[in-house]
Amino acid sequence: MEGKEFKNEPNLDLDLLPRKKSNKKKIKILIIILIILSILILLLAGALIYFIFFKKDESSINNNNKEEETPYTPQPSSFFQFFGTKYSNLRYDENGKIYNSFKIKGENYIKEMGSINNDQDYDSNELNVYDLYIPRYAEERKNETNGIMLWIHGGWWIGGELSMTSPSCELYSQLGYISANINYTLINSENKISNIFRILDEITASIKAIKNELIKRGFDGNKLLLSIGGVSAGAHIALLYSYLIKDINSIIPIKFVIDLVGPIGLYEKYFYKLKSHNDTLDTIENITLLEKAKEEGKIIKAVSDSWILMLMNGFSGNKYTKEEINEMMDENGSIKYENEKYKELFNITKYGFITEIEDKHKLPTICIYGGRDDEIGVSSYAYLKEKADKDGRHIDYIYSRYEGHILVWYSTEDGKQSVYNMNSLIIKYLKKYFG
Repeated sequence: MEGKEFKNEPNLDLDLLPRKKSNKKKIKILIIILIILSILILLLAGALIYFIFFKKDESSINNNNKEEETPYTPQPSSFFQFFGTKYSNLRYDENGKIYNSFKIKGENYIKEMGSINNDQDYDSNELNVYDLYIPRYAEERKNETNGIMLWIHGGWWIGGELSMTSPSCELYSQLGYISANINYTLINSENKISNIFRILDEITASIKAIKNELIKRGFDGNKLLLSIGGVSAGAHIALLYSYLIKDINSIIPIKFVIDLVGPIGLYEKYFYKLKSHNDTLDTIENITLLEKAKEEGKIIKAVSDSWILMLMNGFSGNKYTKEEINEMMDENGSIKYENEKYKELFNITKYGFITEIEDKHKLPTICIYGGRDDEIGVSSYAYLKEKADKDGRHIDYIYSRYEGHILVWYSTEDGKQSVYNMNSLIIKYLKKYFG
């Protein structure tokens, strides 16, 4: 057999056989380890979920008077459920109702408004609801001071809904503050009984309802504090409420106001925007510089006079017909300021202009405005600041040069930084006025 060649015999390396057997054993061991680790991870996840959502605070059960050695401190998170509970679309409950203040005896309002709602209790309106966000941090401190942030949506007073301000509610609830946002009766053709002062009544009703809801849930009603803020038309409503309502602290004391790109009245001089969207202004708090920019044609009207008259008519409860509104304008579409019907309309609606009314409370205010706002323009803040300086109201102001309207939806790095500065400023106010 020596020297014979076996062409069909497989060329086997016998040293490899035991190694293959060893690899199979290692794979089996690895699979077992992975299964054990998976079981441990599932057990840990289940324990964490139980601890977060179901386990009660044993220290508070065993000894209510004993302070926690390491109190819970909320931190921002994308998972809002970790921090609190949202109660959606609660109605303004019965305890939130107030009497019809559109009658002549309505202390806060003007008799020209009349009994516009025909004595109907507006709490029966299905649109009058609020969302309430109660973070776990607040739940654990029911007998201590708790701050509430109330947000009012925009939409030119004729549209919009509370979900527009839900991101703000979520953000500040994650930081431990109770938050709420509300719907109000919009000023449009579908709501014949609405006007700007009815909206103020509805805010009062919602504050009462929120307070009573929190009391029902075990919070100390005497240790609640409130801030009121809004976006666009909602910011105007927040400012108007803080200026006009005489008994503003009778339900929950209001400590400060937040004005996010809010209009301040319905004068055409408040609505001037940049002629070129590629341009901007270094400042919008100097009326003299704005007037110069207007003369030079750098800023132009942001809205038409017919639009302003339409809003003024809505403010008054739609007292005037379309034909009567048309009589208030000349052939060029400009307001005829000497027209008698316009004067009547102005005398009613001027109580909804921030610059025309007495500032009774002078609450500290945060403002933010954009240099490229095409809706209310760049001129509103200058007149608001002039009014604040005259009345002695403290204002902190942020100017976002390259952003437009609704700065919470920023589109530039300038806007991103401005919104960051705004939220940082709000947090400073929360710490200062809510503790």
